[in-house]
Amino acid sequence: MKEITVDNEIMAHIAIFEKIAKVELMECVENEDMALFIVGEHKMAEMFKKNKDVISDLKDKINKHILVAEISRDLLTFVRNIFFRYGVNEIQISWKNNRTDIVVGVKQEEIGKVIGKEGKNIKLFRDAVSRYFNINTISVKQ
Repeated sequence: MKEITVDNEIMAHIAIFEKIAKVELMECVENEDMALFIVGEHKMAEMFKKNKDVISDLKDKINKHILVAEISRDLLTFVRNIFFRYGVNEIQISWKNNRTDIVVGVKQEEIGKVIGKEGKNIKLFRDAVSRYFNINTISVKQ
């Protein structure tokens, strides 16, 4: 497991999330453009039941694109949860030579958003998944 650094900005975003979403947060990873919040299994419905405007409220407070995904003990399910917003149509996982590589297929018009400027978003997604699973790469099917 790699070492994770939590700075004051992430701590502030965690506090804002828990106040607005009213569910316990497991993880927050972010880059300049996006904040990805990981909640517990079956917590998404609870979160939206408590505040249907949770995403727009978070975006107003944090001023970044907001993505919320549920954790799963199953790698395939977790990856699907993270990429759900982008219209996942396939996930290929290959295990070779002690390496786990993942290729995600999303809606054609969403590929640029998934990758992000200079690959920042796909790196963020890889970082999030690698906190829970031993993976080598995540890429987007072109």
